Order: sequence, then structure tokens, then C-alpha cells
Amino acid sequence: MSLDPPRIIIPDCNPEQFEKIISVNSRFLQVSLIKGQLEIMPPLPVHHESSTGEFQIMLQVGHWCKANKNLVGKPLSSQGAFRLHKLEDPNYPNEHTILSPDCAVVLKDRWNSLTNEDKKKIVPPVAPNFIVELRSKYDSPVLLHEKMEQWVNAGVDEAISIDFIKDPSEVRIYSFNPDTNEVVCQTEKDPVEVRSQVLEGLVLDMQDIRMYEE
Repeated sequence: MSLDPPRIIIPDCNPEQFEKIISVNSRFLQVSLIKGQLEIMPPLPVHHESSTGEFQIMLQVGHWCKANKNLVGKPLSSQGAFRLHKLEDPNYPNEHTILSPDCAVVLKDRWNSLTNEDKKKIVPPVAPNFIVELRSKYDSPVLLHEKMEQWVNAGVDEAISIDFIKDPSEVRIYSFNPDTNEVVCQTEKDPVEVRSQVLEGLVLDMQDIRMYEE
């Protein structure tokens, strides 16, 4: 059962205002900016199962990054965030959104396309090439799905959501289909491993990611 924590909604907030708020409140509040709407929530502890799962994801992606230093521009954990610009799509408003992934990798070519000033910002204005989100017991599956679509609509090449709460467990791999101009999703039921199509050679071991759940 998903829990819906109390939150304060502030409309018509821009990324500059968002950065000012988190610069003085980041330790006390959970904040996000989605389609120009600021959401402020009390800090919630991450469930221990989600925390250990996130650790394993970071460990596996971190090993890939270490082995492929020449390809990596910037890896980020759940403590980081990205300022996303929506793709030009008449069905998707061109509004700024700031999201935090559980794990993300920006490849070197994309990271180096930023100016030095943008690289130094609290929230860099770039879509990562690869992100992973692990559903926690606080997450709604509908909201997680919408978030994954937002990632891909903003230019993420591969967005992977992992849901161990469902039985059987479910992994969804999101990407953008330029032929149909829409986000597509491939669903795998209880996979043993998941191979990335963007980070060549990366294989997520699902058994390791969920090993501390029992």
C-alpha cells in the first residue's frame, strides 16, 4: 500500500526560485519542481529495503563508471537533481522540471556540451543519458510511471524503473521512439538481470539488488 505524505504545493515557481529554496532548506525539506509546480514535503526516511536496493544499484553502476572513465561525464546519486527542458512536442508543454533520480549517468559528450557556468550550478541543466528509479513503499506506481515518462520526454535515452513490491517483480525500460514520436516501454517480469542498451556492457543483477529484502 502506497503512502501519500502531506505536501505543500506552490504554483508558478521557476528553476531560479527552486535553487534559492534548496540552497537554504535542503537539509530540512524534500522539494521537487514539476511543470513549474513546486512541491514541498517533510523529509521522510527511506525504507531500509529501498536504501539497500539503491546502494546495490549505485555499486553496480559505479563499477561500470570506474571501468569506463573515458565515457563518463558525471554520475549522480539520489542526492543530486537535473533541470530538464521538455522536448518540442505539441502534446507536452515546454516547461522546466527538476527531478532527482535514484541513480544517473551523464555521458562525457553530453556533459561537456554544458558551459563551465552550467556545470557549477546546484542543478545542472542537462538530461542524463541513463537513469534508474527503484520504487519504494512510499511511491505510487502511477506517479512513478509518469515520472519515468517525464525523464524520457526530457531527453533521457534509457530510464529503468524497478518495482519489487509487485508480485512478480517488474522492471520497465523506457526510451523514446523517434518514428512514432512517443515514449515506449518494455516490461520484464521478475528478470534475473537487465542489460543496458545505453551504457554498453552494464548488466544490472536483480538478485543482488533485492538480496536484503527478506
